[in-house]
Amino acid sequence: MALSRLGNRTRAGDFTWPGFVDALASLLMVFVFVLMVFVLIQANLAYRLSGQDESLIILREELAMLGDLLSLEREAGAVLSADLARTQAQLEMAENQNSLLTAQLSSLTAQLTDEKTKTTTLENSLATERLRLTTELTTLSAQTAEQKRELEQMSKFLDQKTQSLKQAATDLSAEQKQSEQARLEIDRLTAAMQSLRSELTRLRTLLSEKQEQSKKDKIAIANLGKELNAALANKVQELQRFRSEFFGRLRTILEGRSDIKVVGDRFVFQSEVLFAPGQASINPEGQAQLGQAADAIMQIIADIPSDIPWILQVEGHTDDIPVSGVYTDNWDLSTERALSVVRFMVDRGVPSERLAATGYSKFQPITSGKSDADRQKNRRIELKLTQTVRMQ
Repeated sequence: MALSRLGNRTRAGDFTWPGFVDALASLLMVFVFVLMVFVLIQANLAYRLSGQDESLIILREELAMLGDLLSLEREAGAVLSADLARTQAQLEMAENQNSLLTAQLSSLTAQLTDEKTKTTTLENSLATERLRLTTELTTLSAQTAEQKRELEQMSKFLDQKTQSLKQAATDLSAEQKQSEQARLEIDRLTAAMQSLRSELTRLRTLLSEKQEQSKKDKIAIANLGKELNAALANKVQELQRFRSEFFGRLRTILEGRSDIKVVGDRFVFQSEVLFAPGQASINPEGQAQLGQAADAIMQIIADIPSDIPWILQVEGHTDDIPVSGVYTDNWDLSTERALSVVRFMVDRGVPSERLAATGYSKFQPITSGKSDADRQKNRRIELKLTQTVRMQ
């Protein structure tokens, strides 16, 4: 029995399994179909969603743009609101001013009306017063004419009496005036004579004093002049002695030089000895000659008393040919050459306060000839030991 039930179960199971497999296959096919449908639906939804995302992005951008425009509109609205508020305030102010001006105009109109009324009243009063015055003037004119006639008659009578009185007063005044003038003239002349006598006495005394003082001053001046002349002569003699000593030493030093001469009280150096043509710089040969002269000056400086006012005058001369090149004209060249000699002397120890430089250009020639030899003589440097005046 058990076997029979087992056998029955086995047969029943054999018939059940194929049906289950078919059902499962059908279910699987349905599931695959549903899945395919779902996938298709998802793909369609994804495509639609991607299109909607792009639209959404565009809408968001438009929304942002609209937001910006809204902000600008709000700002513009705020500005317009502020302008409107300011305009309303100005309008209210203008209305207040208009009200005030209207009130002032009303007040002025009322005042003008009052003034017109007063003016009309015054004009009426003035007309009445003018009429009254005209009447009074007519009356007064008549009275004045009558009084004028009476005054003319009285004036003629008074003129006659006045003329008589004037004649009598003139006669009396002439006599009194003559007497008074004579008395005043006598008093004036007496006082003037007394004053002149006093002034004459004073002048005589003063003249005596001045004459006495003048005599003393003349004696003192004469004595002072003699003393000054003696002192000046002594100084001149001393300076002459030192000048002679100076020139004597220079003659000894420069003896035998034909281009260096003694002319009067000065030594004459030809420019060719000291300078190149058209130049103001001392050449070596000229420095040697001027060095000997500077040494001679230094030897006698110690022997010259300090109270003797002396100076070594250095004078530059050129010929009459215009200079060209560095120097402007012959004045410039002659002055620069004299200055070069002075600077050289200072460098050799000669006190600068004992030196002076002067340029004479072509205007103090030795000779007026136009030859080369004459022009060479005129181109020169002169040294002169002379006296100077000390300013007190």
